[in-house]
Amino acid sequence: MGRISNTVYQKQFDLPGLVRGEKKAFESIYLDFYDMLFHLANGYTGNREVARELVQDAFLKLWEYRQELNINTNVKNFLYTLTKNSCLNYLKQQEIIARNNRDYLVTELKYKQEALTGFPDEYSGVEELMEVVTAAIEKLPEEVKITFKMNRFEGLTYRQISEHLDISPKTVEARISKALKLLRLDLKDYLPAIQLLFLFLRI
Repeated sequence: MGRISNTVYQKQFDLPGLVRGEKKAFESIYLDFYDMLFHLANGYTGNREVARELVQDAFLKLWEYRQELNINTNVKNFLYTLTKNSCLNYLKQQEIIARNNRDYLVTELKYKQEALTGFPDEYSGVEELMEVVTAAIEKLPEEVKITFKMNRFEGLTYRQISEHLDISPKTVEARISKALKLLRLDLKDYLPAIQLLFLFLRI
């Protein structure tokens, strides 16, 4: 692997310390990025244990290649790319297993691979997708937006929402359905990548 670099200067991380093998510098990066990488990997693979292993492997590689880093290295993109590629390899392996077993999951695994292959190569692209989704949600009619956020972001059930807003569960269902319909239309140019990353939205 050649020297790893990027034009983005990362002042918030002690890259020289990481290159020197200082564990404190490594731990700072680990604590800052682990959750983000885990959620991405879990979204790709649908398996929390596998996601943990893939993310741990990404950090292990960061440590192994630390002496190839320089002051301009974008650590976030480095870790994101490693995680993305590991997830893609995992999905390919699972597809082979599924095909050998004539498993119905072959189509789903193939779809995830295609979506992941078309995903941004750098994490900044993922952040842009997040901004697109956030903007689309904010454009929803107010009552629809509130109901949607309570369900998707706060994890409330239809009945809990109906009690909180003093409306019927059927009204909650209708609002969620309307939100999904509007989001599909607004985000149609970004599918299936957004479908994979924001699986919890069930768009």
